[in-house]
Amino acid sequence: MKNVFDQLNDFATQMMTEVKKAAEQGEVPAKKLVRHIRSTEADLKEIDRLLERQRTLLLELTQKQEEAKDLADKRFKQVEIANEAGEQQLAERAAIESKHYGEQYRFFEELVAETKRELNELEREALELKLKLEDLQNKRYEWMMRENVSNLKNKMNQVLDREPNATIKEEAHPFTAEEPEAKQPAVDEDDIDARIAELERRIHQ
Repeated sequence: MKNVFDQLNDFATQMMTEVKKAAEQGEVPAKKLVRHIRSTEADLKEIDRLLERQRTLLLELTQKQEEAKDLADKRFKQVEIANEAGEQQLAERAAIESKHYGEQYRFFEELVAETKRELNELEREALELKLKLEDLQNKRYEWMMRENVSNLKNKMNQVLDREPNATIKEEAHPFTAEEPEAKQPAVDEDDIDARIAELERRIHQ
């Protein structure tokens, strides 16, 4: 049975595969990705809590190991003292306890070494999962961008579908518009001088 790290590692790998496949097909299921990210974030918080608990247990086991060693050494010295004093029964009792605590020390010594190995491996796997989660979080921004572009294009197409012949009305800029040709002043029919002057102007053109 896979542990939680193996399961989350498989999940992260699967999600990255889905991300790549969806991107190749032009799909942008950002909402699905966000749900997976939130789920993974919650799982990683639980993993951090369990790792901290494991670190606390390692400290407790180390303390137990040190206590067992101190008691084993203490009782061993007491055996010598009791023997020198002729207290055989007391010496035997101290020897039994010294052996017992010596066995406890070796037990905790192996357990501490195993716990350290497991903790180092679990911390490494947790780090890899966090990095994969960062990859997913970064990919989310790409998908959000693609989704927004897709929505924008769809909206623009809807507008064009409603107004298929719509064009942008161009208006002349006030600084580039051509000036209208100046009209020639009208000749007063009752002013003979003006009429003669007009005839002369036409003749000399």
